[in-house]
Amino acid sequence: MVEVFSDAWAAKLGEALRTSNNYRRAARTWEGAVVLDWSDAPSAIGEVTSRESSGSQRGVYLDLNHGDCHAARLATHADYERARFVLSTDREGWDMLLAGRIAPTMAILRGKLKVLKGSVGALMPHAQAATELVRVAQGIDRSARDAEPPVLSVPVAAAAVHAELQPTVPSDVSTERQGARSQSLQSTSATGLRYDLFPMRLWEKAKRLGIWNPADIDFAQDRLDWQQLAADEQDMLLRLTALFQAGEECVTLDILPLLDVIAQEGRLEEQLYLTSFLWEEAKHVEAFRRFFDQVADVHRDLTHYHTASYRTIFADELPAAMGRLRTDRSPVAQARASVTYNMIVEGVLAETGYHVYHRVLATRGIMPGMQRVATLLKADESRHLAYGIYLLSRLVAEHGDVVWNAITQRMDELLAPAIEIINEAFAAYPPDNVPFGLQPETFVDYATGQFRKRMDRIELARRQSLADVQTLEPVEES
Repeated sequence: MVEVFSDAWAAKLGEALRTSNNYRRAARTWEGAVVLDWSDAPSAIGEVTSRESSGSQRGVYLDLNHGDCHAARLATHADYERARFVLSTDREGWDMLLAGRIAPTMAILRGKLKVLKGSVGALMPHAQAATELVRVAQGIDRSARDAEPPVLSVPVAAAAVHAELQPTVPSDVSTERQGARSQSLQSTSATGLRYDLFPMRLWEKAKRLGIWNPADIDFAQDRLDWQQLAADEQDMLLRLTALFQAGEECVTLDILPLLDVIAQEGRLEEQLYLTSFLWEEAKHVEAFRRFFDQVADVHRDLTHYHTASYRTIFADELPAAMGRLRTDRSPVAQARASVTYNMIVEGVLAETGYHVYHRVLATRGIMPGMQRVATLLKADESRHLAYGIYLLSRLVAEHGDVVWNAITQRMDELLAPAIEIINEAFAAYPPDNVPFGLQPETFVDYATGQFRKRMDRIELARRQSLADVQTLEPVEES
């Protein structure tokens, strides 16, 4: 057995990285050394500046470049200085990472694995490389006291409680509901509508703030501004808008199974809000199509902008997760669907994209019509994300850690391809000459901050009652 953060462990990690084909492929674009820092090493360890003089070490230095590991050793003060990134967590955090109980991407985004040097935005485009590095480290022999059994994976955990969490639904649901409907409807019962519930307050916001018509937006100046853009700038806006357009069409098509589940469960207040949700997604499809028709005057096929990772999320994962709700209405299935739809597609991708898109146009003072579209979309999406956080929080408050584990597992599965969509979009341009001066870090830094706040809110539901979650005041996303 090899003690972690020892000379022998560092040497074994370096050798394992050099012989791992999976790591080599994932890290082919990685450049720069990294220090893995153990933040709560024995008390004799001083701060970074005094580590050499203390005679002790608490970091492992890895000199990494394009999938190779040129050096692996206990880190010196000079190694900390030369490293591109310093990633730090305590012993418990390293045990969780090395036992597979948390993925490195999730640990970074949740703030469990801190980036002491470098930035999260610069690191996240290499999320798959970080994941493979940790997987290699997990395969190194470790001392018995470090080894802890990993938590059950979501499929196993879900199977263990499947019967308990499956809703009680007769085989002929429609017949029973028709019979029940002839006897009682909520809105004419003594219950009526609960206006204090979170979804009803979102419904009020949607009625007041979501009434806008894409056909009313004037794109005349946008057309003139478009004609003045350089070719690569036009290409960047076409690329981003093609991603937005197809994404909005997908979420419009794929939300219907969730509406059906909410209806089958008799959650009338949520269903009322979700009618505005679907209507707004449909308007977004129209709004972006008007950009192609009235601004860019582009009528050719644009699917070549949809990269491999984009298709993974939108053509595979999203329809599969949402479609499963037609046959599996369990809380775990609902959580996995909502994470895919709300947290990844709307939160990590759409909201971040719209934020940067609007900022680019506003900074240049161009395309007032599309600036207006982006502002309206961001407002709509803020309500959609608020509902997604509510739904996931309700499921956690009702069903506990089996749902929480499903949420974190689904995040782990989808964060890497979601971040890769950003990488693939930028790969089409020279790194030192990206249109509008955009950088992947701009997207990732914004997404990371928003993601962390939302996950913290959902995790809070583990300590809240269902009544507390249901009557929270909606918070405007920003």
